[in-house]
Amino acid sequence: MDTRRNFLARAFTYLGATGLLFASAGRVWAKAKRRILGSEVKATDLLNDLPRELDTRNLQITPIEKFGTMGPTDIELDPKTWRLEIDGLVKKKMSLSLDQLKARPVLEKKVLLICPGVFSYHARWKGLSLGALLREAGLDGTVNSIEARGPRGQGVEKLESFPLKEVLTDQVFLAYEVNGVPLPIKHGAPMRIVAADHYGDDWVKYLGRITAVAG
Repeated sequence: MDTRRNFLARAFTYLGATGLLFASAGRVWAKAKRRILGSEVKATDLLNDLPRELDTRNLQITPIEKFGTMGPTDIELDPKTWRLEIDGLVKKKMSLSLDQLKARPVLEKKVLLICPGVFSYHARWKGLSLGALLREAGLDGTVNSIEARGPRGQGVEKLESFPLKEVLTDQVFLAYEVNGVPLPIKHGAPMRIVAADHYGDDWVKYLGRITAVAG
């Protein structure tokens, strides 16, 4: 009986180790399938690529004067009266000023933006976690995506939807600075959505409202 127990114990230990090995190998493969870009590559030359297929760890930051733009570029929102509204399927609706958002823990990431066939650039975005705000608001258990809207009351409101899992893992986050300077008006001041691995036309400038939704 003891011999049988020892055999089973060794077998389960082996199977557990094997499972961990395959899981680890899967994560490595998932990273390896992206094309690693060398430091000699220029972000501005990637306009025909898919961002989710690229590993940008070595990519140089693009100077802000070389950024391209899409959509509205001249909407001036007063940062003193601007608010970010969070509503939908949450326990506590929120209305937050720019100063309140800047007082929260900082999130800073380098993310590549590609407007397919038109322009591309790699920037250092500074802002905060949208996922953390939603957790604070208290998400309903049915929520599986968020809707981002902006700008409000300008007749050109944009609406985009993102999976909740991308928000909670900070793949999609909020930015109020880029390359060390406050977000310029033409790039969506005072706040915009940064959405890694999404084409630039999914990103939302002049952000005004986040709505938690189901289905």
